[in-house]
Amino acid sequence: MKPWSRVVVVLSLFLAGAQGALAAPPAWAERPVRLIVPSAAGGSGDTLARPLAEALGQQIGQTVVVENKGGVGGVLGASMVASSSPADNQLLFGAVHHTIAPAVLKNFPYDTRKDLKAVTLIAAMPNVLVVNAASPYHSVNDLLAAARQGKGVNYGTSGVGTMLHLMAGKLEKLSGTTMTPVHYKGSGPAVMALIGGDQIDFMFETMPSAVAQIRNGRLRALAVSSPERAQALPDVPTLKELGMDELSAQTWYGIFMQGEVPEATVQSVAGAIHQALQTEKIQTIWQTNGAQVQSNSPAEFTAYVDQELNYWADTVQTLGLSNF
Repeated sequence: MKPWSRVVVVLSLFLAGAQGALAAPPAWAERPVRLIVPSAAGGSGDTLARPLAEALGQQIGQTVVVENKGGVGGVLGASMVASSSPADNQLLFGAVHHTIAPAVLKNFPYDTRKDLKAVTLIAAMPNVLVVNAASPYHSVNDLLAAARQGKGVNYGTSGVGTMLHLMAGKLEKLSGTTMTPVHYKGSGPAVMALIGGDQIDFMFETMPSAVAQIRNGRLRALAVSSPERAQALPDVPTLKELGMDELSAQTWYGIFMQGEVPEATVQSVAGAIHQALQTEKIQTIWQTNGAQVQSNSPAEFTAYVDQELNYWADTVQTLGLSNF
């Protein structure tokens, strides 16, 4: 072997070793990692959580195990993470309802600001105000006019104190109308009732479910709750356009960890998740479900969560809902 060839071989081995060192998993990923999804398998959150766990696992060279811990509107799974040890390596697939629950539930089991550490936002999607496809209401103004005329407008919810209930209740409050809530055990039964056409007149629904029913001709969209028009429904106006900026609230998902996890670990986890979110597969799945990939720093997400806690607490108070 010529001398320069030996140099090339040695240099190649050195670079390969250096690349291997750079690609080494972070210290926290040397232990088992669990992503706690606080809802049943198959829901909209689960649909996003599983591909994210797969993409994150590829980033850190470690299988990320998804565990579904549904119950009490997501509080059960969140409590599990909040009460865990910082060394347990549990990630919470959190969502907007984790900032609503403290305002509506009695004897809330943890302090969101202290017992959970915000890592990063991962997705946001608007909610959609929908009516039956055969409904006489073709705009939000049509709907509110009927309510003002005392025509007995009913709206469906996914349960008392849920986001979909609070948004419809706030629409009623802001418009100065009187409408009747009909509470169901989840948004699925509410959507079926709306499609049936004889129990409720409208409801707010999350984007994935709403778009599917709109595309198959069963529902009609009157407005979306995002600050800007949704890519999946570009012809549907925003509530902000209709002068209802206070209803510009979205369904969002984010990752949390136990409140005493070291800041360096939180930053490292956030970085790995940000890389996972940039993969083509994740981008496609998010778009298919009407969601936008969104990420931010732990500090930015902490401020956002604090803002959401205050917003929903004010909303609950404005609507005069008691803890239950």
